[in-house]
Amino acid sequence: MDIDLKEVINLYNSGKLDIAEKKIIKLIGNYPNNFILHNLLGVMLAGQEKLDEAIVNYKKSIQINSNYFEAYNNLGGALFKLRKFNESIDVLLQAIKINPNFSESYYNLGNTFYKIKKFNESITNYQRAIKIDPNYAKAFNNLGNAFHEIGKLNDSIKSYQKAIQINPNFADACFNLGSRLKQINEFDECIKYYKHVIRTNPNFEKAYSNLGNLFINIGKIDEAKKYFHKLININPNNVGYKINNSLLLNPIVQSTEEINLHHDRYTKNLEIIKKFRYETDMPGELIETNFFYLAFHNKEDIKLMKKISKTFKQIIPNINYVSKNINKKIKNEKIKIGFVSEFFGNHTIGKLFGGLIKKIDRKKFEVVVILTSKLKININANKVISLNLKIKEQQQQVEKENLDIIFYTDIGMSPRTYFLAFSKLAPVQIVNWGHPVTTGIDTIDYFLSSTLFEPDKKIKKYTERLVCLSQFPLYYEPPKNLGQLKKRSDFNFPENARIYGCPQSLFKLHPDFDSILAKILERDEKGYLVFIGGKGKEKFWSDSLKRRWNKNFPIINERAFFINKLSLLEFISFCNCADVLLDPIHFGGGNTFLESMIVGTPTITMPGNNLKNNITAAAYKQMKISNPPIVKTTTEYINLAIKLAKNNKENISLRKRSKASAKKYLYI
Repeated sequence: MDIDLKEVINLYNSGKLDIAEKKIIKLIGNYPNNFILHNLLGVMLAGQEKLDEAIVNYKKSIQINSNYFEAYNNLGGALFKLRKFNESIDVLLQAIKINPNFSESYYNLGNTFYKIKKFNESITNYQRAIKIDPNYAKAFNNLGNAFHEIGKLNDSIKSYQKAIQINPNFADACFNLGSRLKQINEFDECIKYYKHVIRTNPNFEKAYSNLGNLFINIGKIDEAKKYFHKLININPNNVGYKINNSLLLNPIVQSTEEINLHHDRYTKNLEIIKKFRYETDMPGELIETNFFYLAFHNKEDIKLMKKISKTFKQIIPNINYVSKNINKKIKNEKIKIGFVSEFFGNHTIGKLFGGLIKKIDRKKFEVVVILTSKLKININANKVISLNLKIKEQQQQVEKENLDIIFYTDIGMSPRTYFLAFSKLAPVQIVNWGHPVTTGIDTIDYFLSSTLFEPDKKIKKYTERLVCLSQFPLYYEPPKNLGQLKKRSDFNFPENARIYGCPQSLFKLHPDFDSILAKILERDEKGYLVFIGGKGKEKFWSDSLKRRWNKNFPIINERAFFINKLSLLEFISFCNCADVLLDPIHFGGGNTFLESMIVGTPTITMPGNNLKNNITAAAYKQMKISNPPIVKTTTEYINLAIKLAKNNKENISLRKRSKASAKKYLYI
């Protein structure tokens, strides 16, 4: 029998499963009580996804030999594949009871606990498998996944590194390590591991996709296109790849001419992708909309945003859903309102709208917070829901809440929220100014703004019906108990320098702003500019800005600093250390201004016709300050910035008045 069995195993290993299966069935006919043969037949059947038949043979093997731990282990694996997780756990525990030193049973048990989201139990079993077999690369990889799920990112990274040390060509571990490195903004290392995945497995689609999207985020569009083209060659039928390849935008542009080219190309490509039909149940995960950056180009938004939404509505049919509750006759006892975002928590959106959620009248409203991410947040709400990834499940989850109002704090910052907004899930659907441009989506009824934001309401800027409050539309809670503020020396600023701070996202720095910055430096020989952008994707963005400035305004590069992202204490300290803060033109600050008013540092701002460059000026107006640093022209901007930086007495006076007024009129 040994020779016959060896032949069967060779056939199985060479992929001739049907022949191997026939031969082992014949052997079982000759040796019906051989438990090893029944187990081996089970393995062959499982390899062909004939799981029910495999289970019959594993059980037969165990019936013949109740101490055959390998059959228990394999039976547990088959039950796992059939999603019978509790049964799988029971069987695997029996295998371990028989043989406590069989590493594979612990590994399989770890996988089963992972699947039912018992991550600590999963970790324990992966670690037991590794203790028995220190070179168990797959166990290290899956241990990394489990650590990631419970938020132990460093342990996760170390586990993947150990898996790769054991097996340098382990594509899954390299991919996972690349993804974790991306989370901590180690983009160069991330790119290295993704590229290694592709060398190891040239058909690993997710690695190409992640590389393409990463290159978009750091502003290397040509590199992104290269990987999307490879993706399309690997899988020419994947419409999502074609859509993503068509809608690429640079976060940092080199000129207004490049902006015009971006808009022309984007508009033309919308026409091209109209012919597609994309049947996907996870559009928010697979489509990189990228139009977020269009808002910073000083272009009219309404026509293009309307065209974008119309295109997606046409090519992704399942985002268009109307809840059966829309015309409901049964009314809630209170008005039930759902606040939707991906960015509640320690994010600008969470800071801007957390106070509104907290302060809304609970006698009139029942508040549901709906997260399009798996953030764990501490927020004042009657109920918090984390949406699943599939659009149909998201629609059902929201529909189940029977909401009267859906309040989107922002639409356009995240594909997940954007695609959900195409569904009509409540009788009234509102968007606010978290991303201060129109959505273009016809299911959004109202855009909530303020008369302070909208200098000319006659101009059609929104596809939604514009509703304006008379004041700044938020309850803003300033941070408390910050601790001792840091000094200039802590930031390594030059001595005797005048610091003009611009602590805004770098994609807000429109090319038109460059000449203003350059002229400030030309006229103030002790002036230095400070931006935030020293690490992560901001490092790539700052490099792109430096190329732009080197070509047109080299003086900026001579006297500009980029510092790393700051903690809240560091940010407030930075604002306090700066002589003046500069609000970018065309798209100004919001939360940054609100936080800066804790110390009152003057922010020079030049409002315009659109909400996105009026927020700072609106805040000053609500603060009722006489002679606020609001200007009408670029010349006034430059003159006032230099004046307030040089005139210490006037600067200190404005700071004191601003702090007091913010406390009285801006904060809650």
